Amino acid sequence: MTLKIMKTLLSIIMVIMYYLGFWTESFTIKIVIFFLMLIFIFEAGMESGKKQNNSM
Repeated sequence: MTLKIMKTLLSIIMVIMYYLGFWTESFTIKIVIFFLMLIFIFEAGMESGKKQNNSM
């Protein structure tokens, strides 16, 4: 669970850094990183949902 949260946070930070102008990449890399961020967020949400269902 902790690894999934870290992947999600790091990918969000990378996307924010790109939009703030700290680094630039090719168009393909931008799209790949953006979709990875979405996948990681979905994955972390699924894990936290499983945890909430198990605690009930």
